[in-house]
Amino acid sequence: MSADLAMADERLRTLWPEIHFAYVADHPGHEALLTCTYRSPTEQRALYAKGRTAPGQIVTNCDGLQMLSKHNHFLSLALDFCIVINGKVSWDAAEYEPVGRLAEARGLVWGGSWAHFRDCPHIEIKEAA
Repeated sequence: MSADLAMADERLRTLWPEIHFAYVADHPGHEALLTCTYRSPTEQRALYAKGRTAPGQIVTNCDGLQMLSKHNHFLSLALDFCIVINGKVSWDAAEYEPVGRLAEARGLVWGGSWAHFRDCPHIEIKEAA
């Protein structure tokens, strides 16, 4: 798994710095850190197992076989991030909304807007490559 922006589609490489700059400028003491760009299908299968055949909560519906994640494309069509407030990671969904709205304003899809499976730390490109 990579958090290297160079492993993401050019549109994400261009838009993420804009989103990041706008977010941190408007939220003193906050940071938005990339946690994943490209993820191999093997890594996707391991993530899919969480909450099913491995310990943890379910975090994805993409199994890496029948259904690929946009992270499984090379270059990645998605990125994950975390919000850090005063040095501590927050998993409060409300803290992710400002980044999600900045992404949507730039034509990206924010996982926090999904009705059936909210994925607040996820942004992706609308169309397939």
